Amino acid sequence: MLFHMNIKLVIAYDGTDFFGWQESSDGPSIEGTLREVLEKIYQEPMTLQAASRTDAGVHAEGQVVNYRTEKKKELSRLKISLNQLLPKTIRVTSLEEVDDTFHPTLDNVGKEYHYHLSLGGVASPFHRHIAWHIHTPLDIARMKEAAPLFIGTHDFATFANACDPKPKKTIRTLTSLEIKEECPLLQIAVRGTNFLYKMVRNIVGTLVYIGQGKLSLEEARLLIEKKDRTLAGPAAPAHGLTLKKVFYP
Repeated sequence: MLFHMNIKLVIAYDGTDFFGWQESSDGPSIEGTLREVLEKIYQEPMTLQAASRTDAGVHAEGQVVNYRTEKKKELSRLKISLNQLLPKTIRVTSLEEVDDTFHPTLDNVGKEYHYHLSLGGVASPFHRHIAWHIHTPLDIARMKEAAPLFIGTHDFATFANACDPKPKKTIRTLTSLEIKEECPLLQIAVRGTNFLYKMVRNIVGTLVYIGQGKLSLEEARLLIEKKDRTLAGPAAPAHGLTLKKVFYP
């Protein structure tokens, strides 16, 4: 008897050596690496879907992925096999059979990203892959004062990626934006229902500009209203960003 199963994985990865989640001719991807290992185990072609197509260099602690198969496997043994065969930079943290209708992208109701800044005159070698080093002083109090400006439902056209064709809809909802001091790191935690491409990195770059005094609070208050990408700060580097968690009903 054939079983049609929908398997949900939660995976964590260090994105340093990968060209993002999605398979690409540019180099190794998280999707391609995971797919090849699954195909080796199941001995059949696999199609993966993920909650977020993280960019090159971006990390994840709670990426959600699914695949479908008719071959039944003991999930506890499968998890061990996957983690034995995957590179040490990718780990399956949980694995379960879910309802046939589950889709990691369409069913999620929000995501949380964490961005880390490394502060101080000398960059720590231990943070080089996970944090953006800012060697100039930051007015963290001013950054915290600006953070509420981004919370809520707004047209985030100012924080859409300038290089891509503009998305048809740029209204998004941020439910929280917290700046936490974890010396020598500064953590910016952003949670929302969904995000424009590079939106989190563009917001972080803008907050850094505010902290450096390159943007005043008065100018920051007008950014969403102006809908002009050129008025905001630069996109923060990819390697400081981690997909922390994906939320489902």
